[in-house]
Amino acid sequence: MSAVPQSDHTTALEVLMAKVDNLAVLPHVVFKVLEVTGDCDSPANEMEKAITIDPGFSSKVLTLSNSAFFGLPKRVTSIKEALMFLGFKSVRNLAMTVGAFDMFVGKNDEESLRRRAWWRHSVDTAVCAKWLARVSPGLNADEAYTCGLLHYLGKTLLDRFGDGSYTDCSHLIESGVSVNEAEERIFGCNHVEVAVSATRKWGFPESLVQGLRYLEPPAEDEDFHKERACTALASTIATLARKGRVADELGIPSWCFSTLQLPDERAQTIVDEGIAEITAASLSL
Repeated sequence: MSAVPQSDHTTALEVLMAKVDNLAVLPHVVFKVLEVTGDCDSPANEMEKAITIDPGFSSKVLTLSNSAFFGLPKRVTSIKEALMFLGFKSVRNLAMTVGAFDMFVGKNDEESLRRRAWWRHSVDTAVCAKWLARVSPGLNADEAYTCGLLHYLGKTLLDRFGDGSYTDCSHLIESGVSVNEAEERIFGCNHVEVAVSATRKWGFPESLVQGLRYLEPPAEDEDFHKERACTALASTIATLARKGRVADELGIPSWCFSTLQLPDERAQTIVDEGIAEITAASLSL
């Protein structure tokens, strides 16, 4: 089994980030959409311009807009109409979804299967995170969606640019090694660190960046506790939704519930409702 040549954790991460920096990992239109939506005073026509500059990208956004999940009263044929019927924030989420998808496409069957599973989990987590943000005070639903959508970003970046094989990493995970430890053994860094570094380099809001640090509870002096907990809980529920297991079997971390001000005794109910949200979205998209 191959091992990462760099023993230094920081060096491995820096080498990977240098590779990512030299490639257009996310479409330019995604960065433009983020720039426009970062300014609360930007009019909807700025969003329209940002998306329609790429015809292929626009068509994908329209396809999702016309899915049964949104139940629009008529078929929309332009980004302007999508904005009118769905609203600024929903179209932003659709654009982010379309833009992130290409990062999860593999060059061979093995890569494609692995990345397709990651993508499905990312979308399920995004849907659940948005729902959790609505039932937990102090969270932005659209930002929670984006955190969920991008929380596996580091996996595909490791798979594409890392000095190692994610197949080897998967074998370690199957043998009982934790995901982060397996990634660190093979690549010298883990997917959470990679996602945080990449999104910070790309100028994403710090609240979103911190929301990607979902595998460990935050320290008391760290900011954006709720964003982190929302991503963690949504990711766990998304796993339950696919594996068909109950909450007790997976061991949902209690820190998520206390941070999100959700009562522990409602854990199974919250899991069931989150799974229902994921199932409804999966059937409709």
